[in-house]
Amino acid sequence: MIPELLEVIALVTSGVVAGVLFAVAVSVLPALFALPAGRYIETHRLLGKGYHPTMPIVVNVAMVADLWLGLVAEDSASRALFVVAGVLLLASQFVSHLGNVPINRRVKAVDPEAVPEGWQDPRPLWRGWHLLRTTLALVALAANAVGVVLS
Repeated sequence: MIPELLEVIALVTSGVVAGVLFAVAVSVLPALFALPAGRYIETHRLLGKGYHPTMPIVVNVAMVADLWLGLVAEDSASRALFVVAGVLLLASQFVSHLGNVPINRRVKAVDPEAVPEGWQDPRPLWRGWHLLRTTLALVALAANAVGVVLS
């Protein structure tokens, strides 16, 4: 009963993570790139409020469920896939904390009404980090799905 419950938790939470990151990549990012700097900074601030602390919690739940499944799943291939998924989710968190979060802090520090001359637009770099963590999350979801099918 516990492994099945963990599988549902891992699939749902990793699906939410992958889905949210995918939606940001295909819809939110193009919209942010279309905005002038000041509006981008305002919008970036507003979007960040909605994701924190919810997304880190969801990622952690998915990661813990995966790593736990790596210990308790009966099928060895499934165990390996769940561990891989958990490690990929951990990697996506590292990308967030070491890549995206520092950029977020820099953006929040800029006055949207007085963007300095020569301001270094962080959107291209932020997008690169985001696409990396999105890819990691999508592969984690696929590993979870295959792990559940094999178990």
